[in-house]
This record gives sequence, structure tokens and C-alpha cells, in this order.
Amino acid sequence: MKKLKIAIIGGYGGMGKFFARIFKNEGFDVIITGPSEEKGRRVARELGVYYVRNNPDAAGDSDIVIVSVPISETINVIKEVAPHVKEGSLLMDVTSIKEKPCKAMEKFSRRGVEIIGTHPVFSHRVGTLEGQVFILTPIRGKKWLNWLKEFLNEHKVRVYESTPEEHDRIMAVVQGLTHFAYISIGKTLQELNFDIRESRKFSSPIYELMLDMVGRIIGQNPRLYAEIQMENPRVNEVHEKFLETAKKLSEIIREGDEKKFIEIMKDAARHFDDVERAMGRSDKAIFSLIHELETLRNSIGRELCIRHIYSGNVHVGILKDVTAESIILEDNKHRYELKLSNIQIVDGRERTRLRIEKFGTISRDFSVIFDSNVDEKFISELLRDYDENITEVRIKDIYSGPQIEKGKKSICFGIKIINSKPKKTEMKIIEFLERLGGRLR
Repeated sequence: MKKLKIAIIGGYGGMGKFFARIFKNEGFDVIITGPSEEKGRRVARELGVYYVRNNPDAAGDSDIVIVSVPISETINVIKEVAPHVKEGSLLMDVTSIKEKPCKAMEKFSRRGVEIIGTHPVFSHRVGTLEGQVFILTPIRGKKWLNWLKEFLNEHKVRVYESTPEEHDRIMAVVQGLTHFAYISIGKTLQELNFDIRESRKFSSPIYELMLDMVGRIIGQNPRLYAEIQMENPRVNEVHEKFLETAKKLSEIIREGDEKKFIEIMKDAARHFDDVERAMGRSDKAIFSLIHELETLRNSIGRELCIRHIYSGNVHVGILKDVTAESIILEDNKHRYELKLSNIQIVDGRERTRLRIEKFGTISRDFSVIFDSNVDEKFISELLRDYDENITEVRIKDIYSGPQIEKGKKSICFGIKIINSKPKKTEMKIIEFLERLGGRLR
């Protein structure tokens, strides 16, 4: 199969850039477009992709065309590029409303162009497709739909199919209502001149999570959130019902009608259906925060690998202190204070890879005398798993000549170690081999 060419219209924005990187890493030819030539060329150099300023040119030369522009500009951009998409190609969008874009793609493209509306239900800030939700609203064609499903499944994405109408009806609540409520809470705190930082001293874990969710929403692109509220025509009726319900509940509280309040809360719980699961999931979120804090406090004095969630920067150093809000990491006498809310502990293979990138590796040979019946392959496997600084173990030589006493053999292990305190690692290797009955030559 020929190498696919993918055009991302608006490909230097947040979500467009995210997908440009994903597709480039898969080995596809990627073209990005955008009105700013300076920004487009800079992002293209950063990602190793191509930049084209003219949207129709990019669309007409590609197998897949993805519209990734602000919601308010989506219809006009579809009108511009859809007529130029080749028959047999795929036209899709990644906006968070679906009825209007899907109708426009169907109306302005050729009959032989396949069309899929898509909604990645996550922010580009997550950095990965794995575990994320992706909604598909297929309009025309099967070939590219099967390709897209297979691609997303390979990346462990949770894929759901819907219609544009059903999608927008549900999103009027999932996004329209929740964002509206969180933004309203944030604005209320401002109107009250409420000291949020001080309030955290008195807070429960649930209040902390709620504040973080409010901060997450109001701290992002306000234009995007305005468009989510204003471009989905089904949002208004949801707002009206929310305001009506809030007003009714407020009146019940003012009147001191405890019986009615309890009745409303019970009715809501019955409709919610799975409150136990909701409690379990929220408990899990709380426990994970507590567990992370305990893990960090138990790691004071140890070397940690920490990634900043938003910048992607990685710090490897000794953990010096942990407070309720931040950690202190020391790296070659430089001290970094990092907010707990912005960091992720990196473990496993990725930690090893990042430490190798930072410190590099060195090779050392260890010639050790063992009994002749010792299984050198088994020892090399034990060595590989013995210490995180050991990255590779090879058996370079086995010798049992006249210089070696009878019933013994000399095994030379070639060991590659991370160049972070190598002397300490070498001593640990020698001690380990001696505990196994070996004797250094």
C-alpha cells in the first residue's frame, strides 16, 4: 500500500498539531495549513511535516483531509476545501459539534468522497490517544471508516459510533451543561471576592477536586468554550432547565422545606442509577491523589524521574522535600520546585529510557570464577533484573584453561550500565556476584 498523505487544515493549532504529530510518528506524509506562514513553517520544522498556506491545494493533493479549525470557522473552511477533495479520499472534521459540519461536508464534497464526522472527546494536552474517547458519526462510505476504526483501536482508543443528531443532543449536557456550571461557579467565586487559596486550607478532597475541575475549564481557551456553548443549538434548552431547577432548589432552601429538599435529592439519586459506582470512581480519584503523596514522601532522598504534564519537560534528580502543594528536586546542585498538580512520576521502561537519555551508558567487563556446573545464562538473567542501572548483560567469554583451578570456570560478563554513580553500581554488581558464589579474577 502506498504511503498515505494526510492534510490537516488548521494543523498548527492545538488539536491539529496533536494529530500531525501522531500521524507523522506513524510514518505518513503530513501536510499542515494555516493563515500564518511564519507559525506554520515553525511548527512544520518542529514536527518534521510540510506546510502549505493554501487550503484547497493541500486538500486536493491528499488521501485524508482533516478540518481542525475553531468551531465558528468550520463551515466556511469546509465550503472552501470540500470541493477540492479527490474522489476516493476521506474528508473528516474534529470539531465538538456534529450536525452542521456533517451536513456541510456532505453538501459541498463530490459524491465519491467518503465523509466521517469525528469528535475527539479530550484535550490535546493529554499527549496520547491511549485510553481516550473518540466519537465517530459516519456519513458516507465504508473503506475509510474501517481504516479509521482499525487505526484508533491499534492506539487503544475507546471508539463509539453515533449520529450527528444524537451526538449534539448528548453533548449539550456532557459539555454544554457541565462547562456552563463550572464557569458559573468560577464567576461566582470572583463576584464573592472569595479567597480560593485560603479556602483550600479548610477543604475536603471533593472540594479540592471540584476546584481543580473549575480551574481546568476556566484556564483554557475561552473562545473554544464560548463556541461550544453557542454553536450547539441544543444547549439553550439544557441551560433553561438547569436555571429553572437551580431556582426551584434555592427557593426550597430559603423556605426551609427540608422534606422537599430530601425528596428532590432522592429523586435525583434514583435517576442517576449508579451512585455507588460514582462514589467508587470518585473515591478512587481521591485515593490516587493520597497514594501519590505518600509515595513521594516515602521517596525523599531517592532519585526520581518527574515529567511536567504540560511542558513535557523531564527532571531526573534527588527528591529533597514534599509539601502539600509541591516537591523539591535537586539535580547537580540545581533545585527545582515543582507543583504537585503539574507533575507525573515516570516509572518502568520509560524511566529507564529517560535516564539513559540524560546520563548515557558505559560498558564494564566483569570476569568471575564460578563452579563449572553453574548456568551462566541464568546468572546473566538475574543480573539484568538486579538493578535499574543495568541495561544490558552479555556473556563475552567462558574460560576453563590451565589458569583456572579444576572444577571451576571463568565467565566474563559484559555489562552496560547507566552512567549515574557508576562506581556505586559496579560495587553492587560485584557484591551480587559474590553472593552467588562467584570470585572476581
